[in-house]
Amino acid sequence: IAQVMARVKRAGVAVDDALLTALAPALLRARKDAECLAAVGALSARTASDVRCGVAAAARSRDDAQLRAYVAEAAADEDTLKTLDDASLKAAMRGLAKKGDHRTAYSLLDALPAERRSPLLYHGAITACGRSRPIKGRTAMLLWRRMKEENVTVPRATYNALLHAAQGSLTENATSALLAAMDRDGVALNVVSYNVALNSLAKQGRFSEVLSLLEAMESASIKPTEVTFGTAINGAARANNSAAAVALLGAQTSVGLPLGDPAFASALEACLNDPDTAAGASRAAEVLDALAAADVSLKRRERVEELARAAISRNRAAVDDDRLKRDEDILGMVLQNRRVEV
Repeated sequence: IAQVMARVKRAGVAVDDALLTALAPALLRARKDAECLAAVGALSARTASDVRCGVAAAARSRDDAQLRAYVAEAAADEDTLKTLDDASLKAAMRGLAKKGDHRTAYSLLDALPAERRSPLLYHGAITACGRSRPIKGRTAMLLWRRMKEENVTVPRATYNALLHAAQGSLTENATSALLAAMDRDGVALNVVSYNVALNSLAKQGRFSEVLSLLEAMESASIKPTEVTFGTAINGAARANNSAAAVALLGAQTSVGLPLGDPAFASALEACLNDPDTAAGASRAAEVLDALAAADVSLKRRERVEELARAAISRNRAAVDDDRLKRDEDILGMVLQNRRVEV
């Protein structure tokens, strides 16, 4: 725009709002987004058309600060909001969702008349809630209830976004309510749905429901992924359930999915915190056997070694000496506390 302004000045034409208003849409059509934003920003007073150009250019150029400012300006004025076509609204909501700007996304959606609140716009606002830090689960659930009240179709992708956002909801049964609604609406869960729901339940310490969901996943013939097992094993660790953690490690191996640091570390945490010290120590040895057999290149080797040693030391008599020595040799770890004679 500097070059354009220079030519205008050389021609003796005054640079005023009328000229900038005429330039902005031309620059937008030419995909000169930075120049368009500069023209709109230089206006002393903006019209609805100017704000529309600002929203579109900021969304396309991923200028988060200006997108937030222009969307807020549009949402505050009904006439300005009317100038935003569906493409501009979708682009704006997509930009807000990527940034996790749930406040601006919600205000934009709230300012629109019901007939313009499409499933895609709701999806963007809910996604913004899930990407906000902290996660705004309560706001996401409010948007979902509004969708139901307005008879707006909730697609699976939006349910997945809701399941993710539900982790930040203060309502304990939000995940269960969403799963029940998906079943009621005939929306089939995919592996992403299951993984997100499992993670939400695991974080809430609802391990029995984690196991139930794994069974449902198997019944639905949905193939689990490394994320599925990692989340479930983490849930077992939170529940101090070493038996389940070791069983899940075995199940992951049986379906041919590789094991990594997080799975082994979580399983050992479950063994370390198991109220039954003998069972925890014995199962920690089983985890080490699996680790030795897996030939895994550990990225957090010291952490895994520390957890294993701590779990075994809780009840050293529960673990066979020869077995432990074999794992030490294979893994190159010190798995038992040494006594130093003086």
